[in-house]
Amino acid sequence: MLLHSTWFGTFLLEKGEIVESRPYPQDPEILATNMLQVEEGKLLRQERQIVEGLDEFSVTEGRLERLGGTHTTEPAPFLDPADFGFDVGLLREAMIALGKRRLRRAVEPADHVIQGIRTLDDVTRARDLLTERLRDWYALHFPELSRMVDIARFTDLVAERGHRDKMPVDAVDSVGAEIETKDLQAVQDLATSLRALQRERASLEAYVETRMRELAPNVAHLAGPLVGARLIALTGGLEELARKPSSTIQLLGAEKALFRHLRKGSKPPKHGVLFQHPWVHDAPPWQRGPIARALAGKIAIGARADAYTGRFLGEELRQEVAATVEEAKRTHTRPVPRREGRGRPRKGRRR
Repeated sequence: MLLHSTWFGTFLLEKGEIVESRPYPQDPEILATNMLQVEEGKLLRQERQIVEGLDEFSVTEGRLERLGGTHTTEPAPFLDPADFGFDVGLLREAMIALGKRRLRRAVEPADHVIQGIRTLDDVTRARDLLTERLRDWYALHFPELSRMVDIARFTDLVAERGHRDKMPVDAVDSVGAEIETKDLQAVQDLATSLRALQRERASLEAYVETRMRELAPNVAHLAGPLVGARLIALTGGLEELARKPSSTIQLLGAEKALFRHLRKGSKPPKHGVLFQHPWVHDAPPWQRGPIARALAGKIAIGARADAYTGRFLGEELRQEVAATVEEAKRTHTRPVPRREGRGRPRKGRRR
């Protein structure tokens, strides 16, 4: 006998004739559930029931071999779903339900981190742009204030006090012009909105840091939560980052510089977003390459641990990178002289 499963039922056949059948309920959601279980390699209840008591039968799917069947290459005969009361419209509804379930399952926790870090970067750009606009606008009235206090204090003072005569600094000799009440109110409204944007940025940053320590503790411990989140965003997910070699991780975010090097023979990049890591950023330029390479290698290991095992190796890996940083400081005390003739010749130039 041949055990054969279709989207509308499970059947036992002998010499092309149906011996026993188990049609599925004519419900799109149930049919979608069955299809999803088959995709995952699981056995259906009807498949288990129909072979109970059978000592020998053959199957055309490797999944069904777990029921005790013998695999065969003999093709199963065509079974018309209309003969069992199923029509194409029901199949269409079941496929739509299956598609919705696939979309829901495609969303992973890391996707929220990706959206969070991208939103944080967008808010940061908007904050910086509005900050410059506020400074330029308020400078018409009191240009000296921006040089007396930091930008956070500047925003608070403009939002809360407004006129230069109310500022806790000397404004007697200011070269700024007087400002009308309605103009000052507009400037203060902008400062108030900017303060709200700064609070939103702080909230987003705290969210990303918290979620990164939960979802990718090794990457967060090595690269820092924000840099780690940007690496995940650039690759499209935690598992995608785990599958990348360390050489790719080192240059994530520097794709334009890499392609320019490949096309024109310009100086190759040493790092991408890893430049934002303090170990790389604070090092002299001639030490950044070895440090970024060592850091990327350990991040690759940490990402695989986060994605596949859940083991925390962050502190051990961090100590290994710290040792490499100290070694780089000892061995790369000065820049390496560039050898003549390195790099590709430009187009149109003869060697």
